[in-house]
Amino acid sequence: MVYEYEGGWSVHLPDALWVYRTSPRSATGFSPYSLVYGSDAISPVEITIPTARVSAINDLEWDAKTCSKWRLLDIEALDEKRMEAERRTTLYHKTVAQAYNRAVRSQAFKQGDLVLKVIEHVRRQVSEPSKFAP
Repeated sequence: MVYEYEGGWSVHLPDALWVYRTSPRSATGFSPYSLVYGSDAISPVEITIPTARVSAINDLEWDAKTCSKWRLLDIEALDEKRMEAERRTTLYHKTVAQAYNRAVRSQAFKQGDLVLKVIEHVRRQVSEPSKFAP
């Protein structure tokens, strides 16, 4: 669905940022939120309509000692989670590089070969080159 927002986009910016920060990335398999804080975020919808994860947590008896123990376990597991994310990122970059290298064909040019030189300002139909042109 597409909505016409006339200057009201800033109202939806916090929601968009929340989704961006809590959704897992394909390269790491983890969300940025979980890599920073060590646990997955509980969305506001999960509080309104409890999921199995939230219900299980709510059924437990919570005191300061129990909370600090669970938080300490989350923080201790954080280094392992970050190392796994780094390993997955390395593998992801390797896979992307292999896909790129399969698609690229190397060309060997000799002196005197004719080549096509693309002049950017002509391609964009601008009268003169950009101030950033070499």
